[in-house]
Amino acid sequence: MTLDDAYTVSQITRIIKTQLEVPALSRIWVVGEVTSLSSSQAGHIYFSLKDENGTLLPCTFFANFARSLDFQMENGAKIYVFGMVTVYDKRGTYQLNVMKVVPAGEGELALKLKQLKEKLQKEGLFDEIHKKPVPSIPRKIGLITSPNGAAIRDFMRMIQSAPMLSVVVFPASVQGTEAASTIIRGLKLLDEMEDVDTIIVTRGGGSEEDLLCFSDEALARAIFACKTTVVSAIGHEKDTPISDLVADLRLATPTAAGRFFAENVQSLSLQLQKVRETLVTAMVRQRDRNPEFTKFSMVAERLRDQLLRFLPEREQQLDTLANALTSNINQQMDNRVTQFQNLEKRLHPSHMLERVSVFQKRLQALSGQLGTSMTGQMDRSDQKLNALTRTLNAVNPLNVLERGFTAAFTKDGKKLLRKVEQIRIGDTVNIRFVDGFALCHVLYTEQKEQS
Repeated sequence: MTLDDAYTVSQITRIIKTQLEVPALSRIWVVGEVTSLSSSQAGHIYFSLKDENGTLLPCTFFANFARSLDFQMENGAKIYVFGMVTVYDKRGTYQLNVMKVVPAGEGELALKLKQLKEKLQKEGLFDEIHKKPVPSIPRKIGLITSPNGAAIRDFMRMIQSAPMLSVVVFPASVQGTEAASTIIRGLKLLDEMEDVDTIIVTRGGGSEEDLLCFSDEALARAIFACKTTVVSAIGHEKDTPISDLVADLRLATPTAAGRFFAENVQSLSLQLQKVRETLVTAMVRQRDRNPEFTKFSMVAERLRDQLLRFLPEREQQLDTLANALTSNINQQMDNRVTQFQNLEKRLHPSHMLERVSVFQKRLQALSGQLGTSMTGQMDRSDQKLNALTRTLNAVNPLNVLERGFTAAFTKDGKKLLRKVEQIRIGDTVNIRFVDGFALCHVLYTEQKEQS
């Protein structure tokens, strides 16, 4: 070959082009790590693929193909690309014209979830400032879960020790393509119920695919938009679903959710018991320090004991009377039924219906009379009970003071003064009112003449 036969650069490029742009390299998959990522205003994406040896393959992702990209490419991400090898004539370099990109390593689904989390985090959906307080003891809990799953059984089993907790269940699908939409419907419905102040979204665990519905973007935004406090209790072992991040409180499992609220109720019960014991102790101490309080307490206790003895007796009498009346009614009805059966046997069939009607009316009249008798007897018993109660209230010394009367004692308050002859001019007497006492100086006395 002579100098006259030398190739031009363009000729060499065309030869290389014909050797590379062959069917074997026209539709291929290539795997590598993204580097030198950039884009143009026209929407084209440029990057290189690098393997473990550091070898680079320039790639061009033209806009008409890049529009189908449904995740954000990043430098350092491992991906699979599908395309054809071409030669760029002006530079004399070869490149891969990309038609499709699929994430590798983390997987396409994992990368989408990661990018969705980053998107929602930037919007503030996970910020603590937006978290609503969780009621320690909710008025009513709205539970969104499968009606047939283990989650609802675990939750309800844990709150059996706190029967005051009220729960309304919204049955929802918690797996599959329709799950997120049914959970959203439950959120909207329960959020409008005025007596529901806590909503729990729960499921008893599963694979990453099973829990995918709890990372749905629409569901995350529905949880964030709720006016009611939302608790997410999704049993999971690895990745945290997005519902856990956006909810006001995240708990590990349905069992943990039930235990959380049950323990709150038990803790409050213990606190109330301690407060009650403290108040009782304080009242006993106050009683022991104040002799007058002790006197009044003794009177009140005697009255209470009398009432406690009297009321059960009256209740027992009323029960006995009611049982007797009921037994009497039943006996009367049994007798009438027996008589009716006997008459039915003797009556001619043609007159049977007429006779039955007559006996039914008589039976209804007797039942009404017995009911009236029972009501009258009970009313009279109630009147006696009320009269006795009024008598007890009339002799209660506290009630006497409540009506505006006062009681006079010696100066030290230990002796009740019943007659004017017990005091002298110049004495100091203790006048007792319903809300306290006053020390008064005697200036004048006058004794009524005995009639």
